[in-house]
Amino acid sequence: MELNHEVVTEPPRASATVVLLRDDRGLGLEVFLLRRHTASAVLGGAYVFPGGKLDEADGCSAWHQQLDAAEQARLHAALGEPDLTPTGALALYVAAVREMQEECGVRMTPADLQPWTRWITPVQPSVTNRRFDTRFFMARLPHGQEPRHDDVEAVASLWLTPREALQR
Repeated sequence: MELNHEVVTEPPRASATVVLLRDDRGLGLEVFLLRRHTASAVLGGAYVFPGGKLDEADGCSAWHQQLDAAEQARLHAALGEPDLTPTGALALYVAAVREMQEECGVRMTPADLQPWTRWITPVQPSVTNRRFDTRFFMARLPHGQEPRHDDVEAVASLWLTPREALQR
């Protein structure tokens, strides 16, 4: 991974990331991380939380028909972004759920996700030449599931305590 020295003029791309947590092995709270393939254009070789950019299909997925208006309104309100439409909010949840399935095989629903924070990459990102407007969600690992890296976008995965993850 090389440092970036360019100013990025394109607007940031909407994306969604999930901080997947477990606390059921007597070791205390642990977070799941994936190691991106070194050939990846974004953060190659880095350990990251599962996630990625919104796809066009996230705005019109089956979830948009399956969730009633009240549930969509609840999810929208939980994000705390009144300028975002309910459809746009649901698309972020859908992207997070889709990325979890694609990158580590964990099946979730939008209701399993708890919005946590939003980070927008600066115009001169330090380790990439792309900008992202990322919503971070937190979620507990669903019972009976074990995440595994996909051996495409991610080549390794591990569980660490939050302290270990920061120290590394």
